[in-house]
Parts: sequence; C-alpha cells; structure tokens
Amino acid sequence: MKSMIWIILSGILIAVSLPGYFIPFSFVFGFIIFFNKLKNASFKETIYYSFTTGFIFSLLAFYWTVYAITYYGGVSIFLGIPLLFLLAATFSTFQFVSSGLAFYLLNRRYELLAFLAFPFIWVFFEILREFIPFGGFPWNLIGYSLSYFNSIAQITSIFSIYSLSFLAVFIPSVIFFSYQKGRYPFIFSLVFVSVLILFLHFWGVYRGEHFNPEGTNKRVAIVQANITEDIKLQNKEPIKVIDKYIDLIKTAYKKNPDLIVLPESALPFFFIGGDEDLKNYFLNNIADIKVPILLGSDIAVFRGKQLYIYNSTLLLDENKNVVDIYSKMKLVPFGEYVPFPFKIFSSIFPYLEGYDFSSGREKKILSYKEWKIVPLICFEGIFPNFVADFSKKGNVIVNISNDAWFGKTVAPYQHFEMARIRAIENGLYLIRGTNTGISAVITPIGTIKSKLGLFKEGVIVSDVKLIRTETIWKKYHTLLTIVYVILLIILLIIFEIRKKVRKNG
Repeated sequence: MKSMIWIILSGILIAVSLPGYFIPFSFVFGFIIFFNKLKNASFKETIYYSFTTGFIFSLLAFYWTVYAITYYGGVSIFLGIPLLFLLAATFSTFQFVSSGLAFYLLNRRYELLAFLAFPFIWVFFEILREFIPFGGFPWNLIGYSLSYFNSIAQITSIFSIYSLSFLAVFIPSVIFFSYQKGRYPFIFSLVFVSVLILFLHFWGVYRGEHFNPEGTNKRVAIVQANITEDIKLQNKEPIKVIDKYIDLIKTAYKKNPDLIVLPESALPFFFIGGDEDLKNYFLNNIADIKVPILLGSDIAVFRGKQLYIYNSTLLLDENKNVVDIYSKMKLVPFGEYVPFPFKIFSSIFPYLEGYDFSSGREKKILSYKEWKIVPLICFEGIFPNFVADFSKKGNVIVNISNDAWFGKTVAPYQHFEMARIRAIENGLYLIRGTNTGISAVITPIGTIKSKLGLFKEGVIVSDVKLIRTETIWKKYHTLLTIVYVILLIILLIIFEIRKKVRKNG
C-alpha cells in the first residue's frame, strides 16, 4: 500500500509540472520517487511501477479527452471514461513501461550507470511518438515542464523541445545517481545542475537580446469570435455565426492590417463544395475589406464518384479570390478519422459517423506578395520535425485552431505552449488564431506580443516581421535526430567496454 501511494505521487508530480498546472520543478521530485522504486525492482515490479506512474500521469495530462468526446462528441460518459483509461494505458505502456523496461535491462547489466542512460532512453521514445502510432501523438512531451522558462527554452532553436525533455529527465537522473554514490558526488551534482541551468538561462537571455533579424514589417489582425462548439455542431442559425465574423472582420479592418486571420473551421459552411448562398452572403458582405484574409474551412471535393472532405486553410486576396489552399496532413486519430483497424468501432464516435476527413497531400506554403505562410492547422503545431521541414520555405507561421472542444480544461494551455515553442525552434513569428482562445502573436524568441485569452470575443492587432531565419534545428533537424540515436548507441557501447575492462581488470 505504501509503495502504491509513492508511485501515485510520482505520477501526479510529473503531470502537474506541465502547462495548465505548471508547478515548477515538481517533475524532479516525481522522477526521483520513480527512480527510487525502479532501482531494485524485479521485472514484474518494473512493469507495475512504470505502468502505474504513467497511468496516473496520463489521467491528469489527458483527462480533457473525456470532456471533448462526451460534452461535444455525443459519446456517453460511461464510454468516455473507459476510453480515457484505454488512452492512459496505451500512453503509459508506450512511454513509461518501455522506458522502464529498458532501464531494467540496463540496470541489470550496468548497474547505476543505467540512471545516466535513462534520459537518452526516455527521449528516444518521445521521438518515436512523433511518428507512431497513427502518424504520431507528441502531445505533452516532458520538455514542456521546462519550456515556461523562456530563457532556457531558447535551446530549442538548436535541439528542439527534445533538448528540454532530455534536460528535464537528466536533472533528476544525475541527482539520484550521484546520491547513490555518496555525499560529495551528491553535492557536486547539485552544483553541476545549478551551473548548467544558470548557463542556459544567461545564454538564453543573451540570445533573446541579440536576436533581431531583418525582415518586412507587417500588421496582422486575428479574429476570435468565441463561438462555442455546440453552436457550431448544431449549426441551426448559420447567418448569426457569419454575421459575427463579418462584424469582427470589419472591426479588424479599421486597424489597417495587412492580413486578417480567422480560425480553423471558422464558417458554418464548406467554402468549397458547400452552400453557395451562405458563401456568397459572406463574401458580398466583406467585399469592401481590401486586405487578404486567411481562414480555416472544411472543403468537399469529388474525384470521380468519390467524395473527399478536407480540413483546410484558404488564403483570399483583396478581392476575395482564393489564392491558394492547404489541406491538413496530420489528422487527429479518433478526432478527425478512425484509423485502421478500428473502423469497425466507428459507430461509437457519433461526431465522426458518416465520413472521415482525408489527409492533405503536400506541405504547401501559401504565397501572396511578400507573404510566405506556413499554414499549420490545429494538431499539426505539436510536431517538431514536421513543422521544421514545413517552415524551411516560409517567412511566417500561422497556426489556426478550434480549441473549443477542450472547454475550460488544461488542454488549451498545453496546446498553446506547444505552438509557442515551434516559433523558437524555427526562428519565425507565429500567428495563432483560434475560435475560443488562446489566440496570440508570438515572436521568434517566444515572447508573446499580443494575446486574447480563453472564451473571449475580440480582435488582436499586432506587428510581425516576415523573416527567413535558419535556426540550427530547422536546418538540420533530420540529421540531429539521427545523431541523437547514434549517440545513444555509442553510450551503450561505452558502457559495454567499461564493463569488460572492469571484469578483466
């Protein structure tokens, strides 16, 4: 019973360090408790401790999924809670149990050195989560426990959020390892960790003060209409929704912007393949708004007799002609489609019944005059490698989202922080337009220039620069990922050589 209490506390402390909770450095104590349980654990105990810690962590980190699929998705609470438990069990197994079992094998062979390898192992599985399962789910990487310290977060311009994840696990690992070695190694580790954090802090401050790339100055207006998801889903009075956007667009236009941004799935009709009367009503009422508008809309396209539905971003010019369209490539599994082999259970997700969204085919920069927009739609903003590759030809990132699904949970704060770090990683201004918040303009060093919080209606107007910065992460992200895996292999080889030398010595 006592062990269970400690392991539950471990999961809680790691989870509440994340955005939305953010108790600073609670993850250090959470991991130290976790390590203490793993140190002498048997194979079965390792699975038990790892799974339980991860399960508790996941319940706190992802509880908002129940709200989304039950309150708005039409799923019964009696099904929503078991689905959360299934998600928590899956996440725990993939991240915590896999890392714990790797530690168990290393601990048996290399003893305490396994604690020094644990950060490498943990981040390795985080990197895998960017790609699997179902196209990846890198939500709540442990690095976001440190990203709120913006000076320290500047290191993500070199090694991405994964560097913060490594640091977040390395700190408790080296402290626990040194504690096992004795008093003086323990004191040395505390000094070392303190010096490391201070170095990263002052380097980040220096980078922030000296990062001032040249670029074209533009003014952007972000429209946040604050339309709740139940109104969008019922769609009983589409004209009222359209009128609200028309009024807000006109308000934004008075601020003399160079671009107006509307959120994901803003309008209550398909902009292509939908109700032409509603579309014409909208366009006719903003015909005098002589600035480009970027908006999110579902579109329907027939190829032969096959209907394809896309979640898309459209860029309209001053005359409201469609300049270009980008369709979302990273779809939310069980949110926008039911992945194989689970399609037989489609009926339990009423909000998806009838059709799945189709994935876009290419990373398309939306270009118009000086604008080279990297159009990230919602979920896509959480993928470090995907965004780095997408951003290479862009000069500004626009992330549109509809976070109304999340309600008043921690999820909007988590989602916002993940998007904010993409700005630092790629050295570009990030314009974030959402339906119910959080909308913001974020600088390439992660500073929030303007922000409109949750469930507020209004318009943000802020200046941005269109720049072509090449951060190390954006330029070499694939190579850096490969190098990381090679370093992990080299570390294990060093451990093996050391073991043989000591055995023969």
